[in-house]
Amino acid sequence: MIKNKRIDALVDETKGINTLLDIGCDHGLVIKKAFENKNIKKAIASDVNEMPLESAKKNLKGFDVEFIVSNGFENIKDKFDGVVIAGMGAMLISNILEKAPEGDITYILQANSKLEVLREYLSNNNFKIIDEIVVFEKFYYIIIRAVRGNEKLNEKELYLGPILMKKTSSISYYQNLLDRYYRLINLEGTNSDVILQRVKWLESIINKNNKGELKWKNTKTYKH
Repeated sequence: MIKNKRIDALVDETKGINTLLDIGCDHGLVIKKAFENKNIKKAIASDVNEMPLESAKKNLKGFDVEFIVSNGFENIKDKFDGVVIAGMGAMLISNILEKAPEGDITYILQANSKLEVLREYLSNNNFKIIDEIVVFEKFYYIIIRAVRGNEKLNEKELYLGPILMKKTSSISYYQNLLDRYYRLINLEGTNSDVILQRVKWLESIINKNNKGELKWKNTKTYKH
């Protein structure tokens, strides 16, 4: 199997799960590696289209897997204690979670964009974030681990991540975000209140880690 850091990180989060549901399973690589690592005992591979499931069936031959064509949770009848929903937009993941069941279930979520949108949905809909992981492979990916629970996040936590902002491993990710904002301000003149607030948050957390020395700040052209 081709090494993929994002998939490996998703697989790591499946440890301790008995039956894993993978919504939007694609080729079934997360399920396959979770079995190979002995992280799970059973799995449900689900996709809204039949074609990805046919590919997953070939990759998962010999494993204890049920294959179901389903739009999110709609056709899932069997019990499970862990869910992977990854490689989609934040709005799509949020829409899928609208029909998520109650109970002691671990949700492993990876949105490709607009993480604050996903975090806001979780905060407003009886979910609690218990871990966040940064993975870099050409792009930065954030994996959110959530369970049912009460948690109200403020604007800073929605953007930076309530767990992520406490981890030194997140600094390079934050530096990347900050550099993008500097380019917007320096080259395009974009300086909305939202962007300026986020810049201040990012500068503060990076300064704290780097002892007051921002790695990528362009002090000649950037002002706020």
